[in-house]
Amino acid sequence: MTSTPASSVLQVGFGGFGPVHLQAWLHRGFGPRLWIADPDPGARARAATHLPAERIVTDYREALAAVALVDVVAPTPQHVDLCIAAIEAGKDVFVEKPLCLRVDDARRLAEVVTASDRILQVGYYFRHHPLARYARERVAAGDLGQLRYLSGNFYGFKRARGDVGVTANDAVHFLDLFNWLMGSAPAEVFAVHRDHFGRGLEDLSVCLLTWPDGTVAKIEASYIQPGRQPDTVMPNALTTKAVEICGSEGALEIDFQAERLTWHRVRHERRADRLWHPVFGDAITPELEPCGPVEILASQLAEFLGHAAQRTAPEADVRRCGVDIAALLETIAESARTNRPVSCPVGAWTQHSGQPARQPAP
Repeated sequence: MTSTPASSVLQVGFGGFGPVHLQAWLHRGFGPRLWIADPDPGARARAATHLPAERIVTDYREALAAVALVDVVAPTPQHVDLCIAAIEAGKDVFVEKPLCLRVDDARRLAEVVTASDRILQVGYYFRHHPLARYARERVAAGDLGQLRYLSGNFYGFKRARGDVGVTANDAVHFLDLFNWLMGSAPAEVFAVHRDHFGRGLEDLSVCLLTWPDGTVAKIEASYIQPGRQPDTVMPNALTTKAVEICGSEGALEIDFQAERLTWHRVRHERRADRLWHPVFGDAITPELEPCGPVEILASQLAEFLGHAAQRTAPEADVRRCGVDIAALLETIAESARTNRPVSCPVGAWTQHSGQPARQPAP
């Protein structure tokens, strides 16, 4: 990246996760080159405690010409139009998850990105969490054997967003994480949603997912269950963010809130009594460097900046993390609405990595 405006960024949105984005840009040294746009006077007042008033605007279009990079942290229904406007203005874009809720909107944006020479990266926090990266290394190396079951719990007492339900707000983190670990998206889903608050958006979501190789996953998300610890991202919230990844040769137990991972090296074998018994190896608790929300987001932004500088496509691109996730969210919504399992659309999914296809788990 060269001189201003090529080295300047416009952050669109300063509510919710916006302050963490600002701190991550400051962490990357972008303080003198950062603009903030938000139509809400309160949000702009909060941003003014960090940046000069002349770099805080009401309408993002007031600052678009002054920057080369756009960071979209606005409400989800605004994402696609904001991204298209930025790309058509010649900007590279980082956009928070979920990119959008409808696959048609995601495909519309994908066409714009494909027709341009711009970079678009979707922000999925857990792809850059050290514990998740360690887990992916173990899965890719075959250390767990054949994967059989994945479990994700993302719930707690916290504020319910007004633009999306708990599936697109919280469960989507683990939907993407499991796609990333498996190397592809599921073949079938069965989901149950409940709207206890009467908002027209679910506050309880339970999703059962099945991959073509037979691997099963369960993701549970809600605002009505007690969490274990104060949330590291959201103030005034008690949450649980935990994952289990179980295979034929062991399992990983991850608590993202407590920053703890245990690798259970255990398998089952059939003995003379014709029963299957667990055979335990040494459990491993790797000592990984603790990493807070600002550092994890700064790592995402560093990757984005690298792609922008080198003109290379990110792994978390508009197709894997836009079209694929929107199609999965639509399939989950259809299953919850019809109370039946729904097959994921044939041909809708993009291969998520170079990992080989797995054999069905016994």
